[in-house]
Amino acid sequence: MPRNKLNALEKLAILQEIEAGHIGVRATVKKYGIAMSTLANWQRRYRLYGTEGLEVRKHNRSYSEELKHQAVKDYLEGKLSQNQVIDKYGIACRALLFNWIKKYTGHSSLKACTGGTTAMTKGRKTTWQERIDIVLYCLANGQDYTKTAMQFQVSYQQVYGWVRKYAEGGQDALQDGRGRAKAPEELTEVDEQKYAMKKLEYEIERLRAEKCFLKKVTGVRKEVSLSQHRQENIYLAIQAVQRTESMTIQLLCGVAGIPRSSYYKWLNRTPSSRELENRKLTEMMMSMYEKVEGTFGYRQLTLHMRREWQHPINHKRVQRLMRIKRIQSVIRRKKKKYERSTPQQVAENVLNRKFQAEAPNEKWVTDVTEFKYGNSQKAYLSAILDLHDKSIVSYVLGHSNNNPLVFQTLDLALQAAPNSKPLIHSDRGYQYTSLRFKEMLDKANMTQSMSRVGRCIDNGPMESFWGTLKCEKYYLHTYRTYEELKKDIDDYIHFYNNERLQAKLNGLSPIEFRTKAV
Repeated sequence: MPRNKLNALEKLAILQEIEAGHIGVRATVKKYGIAMSTLANWQRRYRLYGTEGLEVRKHNRSYSEELKHQAVKDYLEGKLSQNQVIDKYGIACRALLFNWIKKYTGHSSLKACTGGTTAMTKGRKTTWQERIDIVLYCLANGQDYTKTAMQFQVSYQQVYGWVRKYAEGGQDALQDGRGRAKAPEELTEVDEQKYAMKKLEYEIERLRAEKCFLKKVTGVRKEVSLSQHRQENIYLAIQAVQRTESMTIQLLCGVAGIPRSSYYKWLNRTPSSRELENRKLTEMMMSMYEKVEGTFGYRQLTLHMRREWQHPINHKRVQRLMRIKRIQSVIRRKKKKYERSTPQQVAENVLNRKFQAEAPNEKWVTDVTEFKYGNSQKAYLSAILDLHDKSIVSYVLGHSNNNPLVFQTLDLALQAAPNSKPLIHSDRGYQYTSLRFKEMLDKANMTQSMSRVGRCIDNGPMESFWGTLKCEKYYLHTYRTYEELKKDIDDYIHFYNNERLQAKLNGLSPIEFRTKAV
């Protein structure tokens, strides 16, 4: 049985049942669903005031100023405990005693309490005639607001306010004018001028709001954002205009054609777990992008982010985040066309665009490319690439595009991979068609392969590496000296072999893939 449904007689029966020993205290608490402190309070009040103490109080008790001071002093001097002070002076509850102590220690006066009604009655809706009757009753009883409030079951503040209005404006002042606009026939000339001015001011403000809002929104296309929230560009425009122009949110939402509640829902939203994850991924992506000087596209960024994040990341998600941040990889430039040369000797296209190799040092491709530095000075880079792991086996940078440049590259490759007899593929450059180069290949028992005339794709992997090198390093800088150029090329090839991850290598760098294969 809920405790707020028990009357005085039921409380008395429970206490008598406990006193007779028919039921214990804990069993009583469990049976009737009351708190232990509530039961103890009933017992104390019954002991002090009898059956009357179990009744629901309708009036506050009276306490003199002397009684309050004496009760507080007895407690502060340690003469009596809380319950002893409450029992001795007949105090209603401990909260009341604590209130007296707080006022006393705070040097506030303890005034006498004359009792009377309990807390004021809750206000209620009334009619005009009811308010007139209440005011007349209050005035007839010497403006006893408390008595009037109890008589008509309204609040003290309502009675007080109605009496004051009646004194100022009579019965008409007691009419409820909330939300009521004056009828047209009630408007004076001054009122009509005020309404016309307000209407004109509102129209001017609305036109200004439309102009400012359209400036923010026009040209902003709807695109995906980190939060993936619909119409976020509209909400951001409203927020910006409100801050800069000090316009009301209600007016701006009306111009935008959205509910005001939708704007505040967006403003006070809690970021979702997806949005928080996108923020972390974006920070990681931008850090990597800046580290490689903007050379990575979404594929390379996906590989590196997967390794650092330690969780699967879809490449489309990275591509979407790049669009949000308005970044992209450097676009490769078209290569220049070169004049044909008459070869001394040629070989067939043995490789035949079969760019896969089952083991290291099975298939090599080679080529020479040109770089510029300083005042239109030129440098030439010759390199050999292994098709198994796409690693650079050897490379040489020189001032001239001559035979020694290519021959030295081949010697370094054979030193790096002794006793290997790979197929080596090149274009039909004069170095590779020379008789001396053919003799070196025959001495090393290597098979020569050459691209067809005008078919640069036959040497596609090597051309791809040149494009990657120039796009990710060379085109991003201006080199004044040969030493600056050589240092950057050395650094990049080391980065390419050891750190640059490739999707075709299962997300590994060339050297990592080569090590696993060996």
